[in-house]
Amino acid sequence: MKIHNLIEPENVFLGLEAKDVRSALTSVSNHFAPSLGLDVDDVVEALIERESLGSTSVGDGFAIPHCKIQTLSQIAIALARFQTGVPFGSDGQDPVSFFFVVLSPPDQPAAHLQVLSQIARVLKRRDLRGELLSASDAEAVAVALCRTAESEGL
Repeated sequence: MKIHNLIEPENVFLGLEAKDVRSALTSVSNHFAPSLGLDVDDVVEALIERESLGSTSVGDGFAIPHCKIQTLSQIAIALARFQTGVPFGSDGQDPVSFFFVVLSPPDQPAAHLQVLSQIARVLKRRDLRGELLSASDAEAVAVALCRTAESEGL
């Protein structure tokens, strides 16, 4: 499973607004879940439940909220950029502006971990983080991410 095959411009959402983790995850889910035939509330609750186990923030304004969804048949990724950083982490002191939301079927745990690992790997690239935070549109976000993933062999 290579992440560059999972990135679609129609699943990149820019200019979102949120005041906290729940409203951020709800905003992304409102855009993403219907296109997958999923119930928005079910996705939000699964993401919140996972977040309650520990923050998915990876620092530098990025987070990788993820969960497993029973009715999903394949891994899906949404990318979301918020106008202002969303208070994140247990103390709310880690503002996150860019989310990689990963939804996976429960019967694909190895692929789920592989995708999370690949995202973490590309996010180590400072140049990519800058591009994702400043890209003018969804296509530019998808192109930057796919280009970097491919250059890393992901």
